[in-house]
Amino acid sequence: MQIKNNIWKHETSKGTLFIKKYENSSVAQKVKLIHQQLEAIKFPYVIPLKKSREPDLLVQLWQPNSMSADFSNINQRKQALKILKSLHETGDKIDWKSHLVIPKQNLFHKWNARLEKFILNEEELRPFLHHAYYDITLFASKVLKQMRRQKQKVSGKLTLLHGDVVHHNFLVCEDKTMKLIDFDLAVVGDSAEEMILWMHRALPTINYDLKSLLNEHPFLYDLCLQKIYYLQYPNELLREWLYVLQLGDYDKEAFLDYLMPFTEKALRHWPDLINEIEILQRKD
Repeated sequence: MQIKNNIWKHETSKGTLFIKKYENSSVAQKVKLIHQQLEAIKFPYVIPLKKSREPDLLVQLWQPNSMSADFSNINQRKQALKILKSLHETGDKIDWKSHLVIPKQNLFHKWNARLEKFILNEEELRPFLHHAYYDITLFASKVLKQMRRQKQKVSGKLTLLHGDVVHHNFLVCEDKTMKLIDFDLAVVGDSAEEMILWMHRALPTINYDLKSLLNEHPFLYDLCLQKIYYLQYPNELLREWLYVLQLGDYDKEAFLDYLMPFTEKALRHWPDLINEIEILQRKD
């Protein structure tokens, strides 16, 4: 049964399989390498690969009755962060940077390109966003300016980063264990940056309460403090509004029903978030 244009659910005599076909062979090679390395050290938070004769196919056991993690749930937040921390710690056993198939992260380049695209599409976006368009642009520009001024040293570990820490890549399985899936965007980079990207994902689910999130996970303070101002970059807003540009009229209307209140809530909390980050930086 076809689930998406490149994903199938396949019934066999030995069980139900998840099959994903890659158009880009280098991405398939990267994902398989990561799984092989993680499985070799018995990393417990991935779904093992099944053997496949096709180099562009990824095959795993189908996970029945599984669901995406809910970052508004404190227990699932803690479990997701434990998994992400464990992934980063695999750098103590695996020399990820020696595997050339895994690209290096350049977050400044990625974020700058995202803002440039947002600015290039002002004419299409501003009728929806009105003055909020300029608020988003200003917040992003300020962070990029600060990143440009400061040398981007590694403040955590130089290790494997998952690359896409959205809630649906943390899969809660039928037995209540949580697994990390979809390493398509994996890179080698600073673990502190990925923790900040995870906070970008988690904060909207807890009303942007950074203080509570740091109290919940105290290690994040020391790990991320040097780059904590990255949280002022409106990453979720930029990505979601650029996604709108890819949609047809019907899908766009439905997506905007979610995105408009999401944007209003984010911008309502943004000044307090900036203030809280500045207080943390002054304490350093």
